[in-house]
Amino acid sequence: METPVSLHMAAQKLLRSKDAEGALRIVGPMLENNPADLTAWRTAALATFDIGDQKTALKNLSSIVLALAEDRNPILAIACAKEIESLGGDISTLIEQLSALYGKGSRRLEESELAPPPLPQDVDVRPWGDEVIYDHVLSMATDAMAMAWGASLILSKKEQMLPYIPLFSALEPGDFQDLVASMVRLPVQEDEVIIKQGVTGDAMYIVAEGSVVVSHISDAGERMDLAKLGPGAFFGEMALVSSTLRTAEVRAINNTVLLKANKADLEQLVQRAPGIGDVLIAFCHARMLENLIRVSPVLAPVPPAKRAELIARFGTDYRKAGDVIIEQGTEGPGLFLVVSGGVSVTKEVGSENIHVASLKSGDLFGEISLLMRKPSTATVTASQNTALLVLSRDEFTNVTSEFPEILKGAYDIAVEREVKNNSILGQAYQDASDLILI
Repeated sequence: METPVSLHMAAQKLLRSKDAEGALRIVGPMLENNPADLTAWRTAALATFDIGDQKTALKNLSSIVLALAEDRNPILAIACAKEIESLGGDISTLIEQLSALYGKGSRRLEESELAPPPLPQDVDVRPWGDEVIYDHVLSMATDAMAMAWGASLILSKKEQMLPYIPLFSALEPGDFQDLVASMVRLPVQEDEVIIKQGVTGDAMYIVAEGSVVVSHISDAGERMDLAKLGPGAFFGEMALVSSTLRTAEVRAINNTVLLKANKADLEQLVQRAPGIGDVLIAFCHARMLENLIRVSPVLAPVPPAKRAELIARFGTDYRKAGDVIIEQGTEGPGLFLVVSGGVSVTKEVGSENIHVASLKSGDLFGEISLLMRKPSTATVTASQNTALLVLSRDEFTNVTSEFPEILKGAYDIAVEREVKNNSILGQAYQDASDLILI
């Protein structure tokens, strides 16, 4: 049996094809049935704009922005505000209201972070047919939107607690408003590539509506899907703090709306408001380690309840291609984890400089010098622009005593690499202290 087409999606498709009346004939009765259906309300308002009643449309869209914010969907609220701006409306007051609700110091913010909003639910509603003439479609849709406005007013008076938005809720209201002003609303089509693997990143994105898939493409051209991201998800944030190459492709699964923050625009913004820069760095640092915990064999065993504490212990280090991170024969400065980019491990043996390994995202180095308390036995060089997380030598001792999982993971990697290094160098090392690792 063929799956029925969502009424919301059908109305939005009609709207994209410039059939505003057809869209109203679907969402009008949906709003009559459920005035709290914000998706139907938004489609109705946009259809009204296309028909030519811009004043009514902008008034309703402004109310929808606040209703979305009260309905715990602030990212889509921001995207809708930017949509109003693209239609010629003034959104300064709306953004000020959003910053008061979701910015630093809001009395309504709760500790838990933003969760994906629920998908709009369709109901068995019959669209208005030919028996409803064109003029009545407009008047009935306007009445239905007025009912939706009343429902949103009731919701706002409840003043329910609101979720913490990563990045935004750490900003003072004024900085919140400046950050939103620097972002652009970006609609993308189904299957459209948003980020290409292997290029230098120049922007960060937030999914406001729809979904995207993150994929890695091997040298042989094989695609492996790594994750699917829905509303509220951030991606591409590494571009804000480093010039590393994108390690994956991101494309839209369906028609999707994104908020895009260009690196160049944010750099200008930080010059005017240094506080935003501090928050951006803290946000990206936390995101880096959160992502790395999921893929690193050293960090993955750490219990989820302890991960926030662990995140605070790591520093960040960004290197350009060709930079020497650790030099053979010197004391290792700490434990390093590759977040993005890559490094090359080489060892000088006699007059030869032998390539030992190439390390990529999720890989660890520097553990041998720390564990064995000996000089580094190899040189590590950034093979491309690379972002690293690092535990200093002193911090490593403290962390491994509190998180023994990391110590075990480091030893496990050391043993595994011993076999590989022996094969590469053709030497029979007697114990782990003779590893090529640093």
